[in-house]
Amino acid sequence: MLDTTCTDNTVGRNKIKMVLANVRTLTLCVAVACVALVVCVRPALARSALRSATPFYTGSDVSYYGYINAHGGVYRYDHKPVGLLQAFKRAGCNTLRLRLFHRATPAERARHGLLPTLNDLAYTLPLAEKVVRSGFYFVLDMHLSYTWAGPHHQYTPAAWQHLSASQLKARLRAYCYRVISTLRRNHAMPQIVMVGNEINDGLLWPAGKLMVGDRARWNRVASLLRAAIAGIDDAAGGQRPLIMIQVYGSPSASTFYRELIAHGVRFDLAGMDYYAGGGPLKTLRDNLNDVARAIDKPIIVAETAYPWINNKYNHRWARHRRNMLFPFSPAGQAAYMSTVIKIVKSVPSHLGRGVWAWGGEYNPTCPKFRHKPWSYRSLFGNRGNALPAINVLGAAACGHPVGH
Repeated sequence: MLDTTCTDNTVGRNKIKMVLANVRTLTLCVAVACVALVVCVRPALARSALRSATPFYTGSDVSYYGYINAHGGVYRYDHKPVGLLQAFKRAGCNTLRLRLFHRATPAERARHGLLPTLNDLAYTLPLAEKVVRSGFYFVLDMHLSYTWAGPHHQYTPAAWQHLSASQLKARLRAYCYRVISTLRRNHAMPQIVMVGNEINDGLLWPAGKLMVGDRARWNRVASLLRAAIAGIDDAAGGQRPLIMIQVYGSPSASTFYRELIAHGVRFDLAGMDYYAGGGPLKTLRDNLNDVARAIDKPIIVAETAYPWINNKYNHRWARHRRNMLFPFSPAGQAAYMSTVIKIVKSVPSHLGRGVWAWGGEYNPTCPKFRHKPWSYRSLFGNRGNALPAINVLGAAACGHPVGH
């Protein structure tokens, strides 16, 4: 079977399809104005669940779109109301991500609020079904917490807090098995599962908190990750997803990934966050290249964003102007996204495999989201119309899930 081809251009995906329909052979590329076709190479680590052509995953985390859609938000493409999934589809994106929280107890929900605990399995499942039916690569981001997990907090669900080490591993494995079994049973299997979210400092604190120089804690964290991955594999059967471990951008990321491998944690993709306020673009390039040299695994920028308007909600980002090289405008946001994609695609050995926006679904047309700062760094403007950055992401996409 011949490899398919992928596009890396700035024109619409429909125009690309019209050109490809006239190509007589898959071994030759026809150059037309503003269109460059590059051959996708067959990946050494690709699983049977993916096509033979190496994907380049582009899209966004869209975890709040169900809530936004149900509370007055409108998603437009070319100024026509089409819904969020169709907006990403028309732009040419191939990947959508949904986060998953453990179901919060009433006390946990009262402590953090509705939106920070919303994304449990009951909320996420119908969204996952829609994402899969619409033909996207589906990425499941398992926070392994009842709320946001990240660099400063990895809250353990109340039901797991007083378990012994062996009990916690067993409970984690069973939870992951239940989640994946439920998705599989409902024809909503993810192609990629992220085990934990931004886990440079461990997960399920305090039991799984990492501390510099503490080898015992590294053994404990590795055992938790192995248990979670075993539960995913057991439930997935022949549809076993790729496993991603995501970290926030840091010069120590390569050391973290080497430790995972040394401790026998099996994973297929490395995910790294990058936000311009945290450092210059050179930092992103250096960190990606360091990880590629250290572990020789595909790498994805799993979270990134840039403001599309200079308003009071982006004043914090404006303080980092020396790293914010592009205007706070739709065109500036698109230029930023294009630059990040070029950096990822320049990673040695073709190990740069994707870019995902974070908060891409935030939408100021939803009254509940009108005053949220992330609504002004998303991929949809004041009237809910898709911004140029979504087309930049779509033009860089390559590959589609099996069956689509």
